[in-house]
Amino acid sequence: MIDPVRFKKILVQLLILLVVIELLGAFIEGVGGKGWGRFGVDLIVAGILYVMWERIRLVVAEKKDEFRRKMETAPQAVGLFDALVFSLLWTDIIYGNIPRDRIRLIVISYTLIALGVVAAFLQFGPGLMPLVVSGALVLGAVNLVTWVISLERGEKESLQTELKLAHDVQMSLMPKADPVLEGFDIAGISIPAADVGGDLFDYSQLGTEGRIFGVSVFDVSGKGMQAAMSAVFTCGAFAAEALHTSSPAAILTRLNRGIFAHSRRGHFVAFLLAGIDPERRVVTFANAGQTKPILISGGTLSWLDPSGLRFPLGMKEDSAYEERCVQLSGGDVLVLLTDGFTEAMNPRQEVFGDEGIEGVLRQKEIGGLPARAIIDRLTAAVQTHAGDAPQHDDMTVVVVKVL
Repeated sequence: MIDPVRFKKILVQLLILLVVIELLGAFIEGVGGKGWGRFGVDLIVAGILYVMWERIRLVVAEKKDEFRRKMETAPQAVGLFDALVFSLLWTDIIYGNIPRDRIRLIVISYTLIALGVVAAFLQFGPGLMPLVVSGALVLGAVNLVTWVISLERGEKESLQTELKLAHDVQMSLMPKADPVLEGFDIAGISIPAADVGGDLFDYSQLGTEGRIFGVSVFDVSGKGMQAAMSAVFTCGAFAAEALHTSSPAAILTRLNRGIFAHSRRGHFVAFLLAGIDPERRVVTFANAGQTKPILISGGTLSWLDPSGLRFPLGMKEDSAYEERCVQLSGGDVLVLLTDGFTEAMNPRQEVFGDEGIEGVLRQKEIGGLPARAIIDRLTAAVQTHAGDAPQHDDMTVVVVKVL
């Protein structure tokens, strides 16, 4: 494995050594009476190299990330100076991203280029023979690097296709419209991150009587197609369990055994299930490792602690979950969300946190807004906090407002 830091230091040291040897040779030549022209030219070139290097270091110290974005963003044009800065100063990133099985080809490419440079300066063979040999060596090195790049591009395109398919699967599992439940205003949204995760929310009837309206918010561990397929399995298993009982605790207990039996170890599902009884205005919920629900009632905001275990589904085979009942009143707002909201970070790596969520939901006008407007207010606040920072995790939220 190439050590990028050491490799860059060796290259810089070799360059400095070559410059010193050249200056020393020119100085000896001048002392020997052959003239100081070569030494003067070498001093000018060395000065230019020093000034360029110092300028590059100063510019990169201020705009390092900007140079990288220019290289990564297509089809934006990349100037020669930008490319030079990136290639010299981002050595650690460039070599750190080369797959282990491709590194030997890169080493061979550099070896061919080095031999080509040597062949160009050594006078062997008649006429253009040194130029032909050095040109063939450098061309071979370029071809190898081009092949490595094409392999990586093909694998990247394949991964992008998989992520697109995983995204489509994830979106197809979620509701296409807000539900209609007498006496309640309910809305939900899931904003996927760039790397497709496993956040999902859904609405369903719990039990055989159809009296209890279920709201589920869960987060499957993993990314990409693996997370999407795990979400499909979890959705199917949940739908089957929800037919038997209206008890959120009983459903999660049975669902946990299925996920533990059919998932590989280390795979978990954070699952929050709330059952709403619209006639009694009571919500009963069980929480398996998901973010605590938030209740805004009478101007007071509180995080609802669960009863019993909080292990995610699939962690322990014999987990038995408990449920908690909360009486609701007109004007109450119940917020169910995933940690993508609380853990959203800005460019300074500062998380939005529980305080950020509370800051939005404590606003006086929140109680008078419909559920969809509350979601819009919350997501806008998180996105403003994040700024230009990439979204690292899915963000899912369901708001239940009692009319």
